[in-house]
Amino acid sequence: MKIYDHMIIGGGVIGCSIAYRLAKEGLSVAVFDAGQAGQASMAAGGMLGAQNEFERENPLLGIALESRGMFPQLRDELLSETGIDIELRTAGLIKTAATEQDRDELQQQYYFLSKKDPSIQWLEPEEVPEIEPCMTSQTAGAIFLEKDHQVKAPLLAQAFLKAALHAGVHVYEETKALRLLIQQNRIMGIGTSIGSFHAAQVTIAAGAWSSHLLVDTDFSLPVIPVKGECLSIRLAGPAPVKTIFAVDGCYIVPKRNKEMLIGATSIPDTFDTSVTARGILSLLQRASHLLPVLSDGTIHRTWVGVRPQAADHLPVMGSHPFIEGLYICTGHYRNGILLSPITGILMKDYINGCQETHKLLTPFAPGRFSVVSGAKHTIMK
Repeated sequence: MKIYDHMIIGGGVIGCSIAYRLAKEGLSVAVFDAGQAGQASMAAGGMLGAQNEFERENPLLGIALESRGMFPQLRDELLSETGIDIELRTAGLIKTAATEQDRDELQQQYYFLSKKDPSIQWLEPEEVPEIEPCMTSQTAGAIFLEKDHQVKAPLLAQAFLKAALHAGVHVYEETKALRLLIQQNRIMGIGTSIGSFHAAQVTIAAGAWSSHLLVDTDFSLPVIPVKGECLSIRLAGPAPVKTIFAVDGCYIVPKRNKEMLIGATSIPDTFDTSVTARGILSLLQRASHLLPVLSDGTIHRTWVGVRPQAADHLPVMGSHPFIEGLYICTGHYRNGILLSPITGILMKDYINGCQETHKLLTPFAPGRFSVVSGAKHTIMK
């Protein structure tokens, strides 16, 4: 049996960010992924919507803002460590309203956010094309969030993975975690498709698949998969530079080479990865209303991402309520890319016993879901 100080189940941006930070502290770390590490994270649009996502006070807001602020330094750090440029683009985000009802909702968000940050601008319909010339004035108003930037999610996932490898992390791809090995309410390791591995500490960071690994621990984690269909369009002519996000959840994220990432549908409780005509048609109709130049573009690709959403819409970060040495980090929903820098640092500090971090993460503790399933522990012989 191979032995590590810490093992992480899940090789997306969250798992690799945690692994990278722990390995930099000198721990021997292994990451296990049922597929290719980073694959799930690559489906994301890459928005850093620390303000876009919040309409009222939320315990996640301060953490989100701090994580967004880390990206310039993280870009430089990962470029130095791996040679990968995560393509941080700093043009900001325009959030639009399509109807008068949407306008009222958006104005309420504007009032909330602008009290905290006076740089946020309210835009009347005729002002929208002044900020983003490729957009029309056929909206009911918008807000401009100049600090909500974006990165290229596949490159961020690759960079975190490569940085973790350079820090000494052992990465086991195509290696499914089958069960947790527990003795007397203490984690001892995991059983995988290629055998058993031992560690006194294990973090489950398997996104929407995390709940499956907890059925043997007398604890039910209410994190569900939410399917999101996406597509990209390449433009030959004028292209926007700012991210465009509608109140109804449709977004357009401009990348290099005039590629526009468009997402996303929202279908709960399914791991199905098929792309449907209904989903793509809905996205095209909504996106082309926001950005008419899309009609002249060429469809480049379509794909599906599966996002982990907790019952109360907050991430799950902290210790398992019953099993010593077992940690859970999931439920970031559509903010996994945004929160990946700070999550790695917070979980590293939490695992190392920092009391200030324990207090900060109290609202996100797994123990807030105190549902007992009655299942039995997996006992390691």
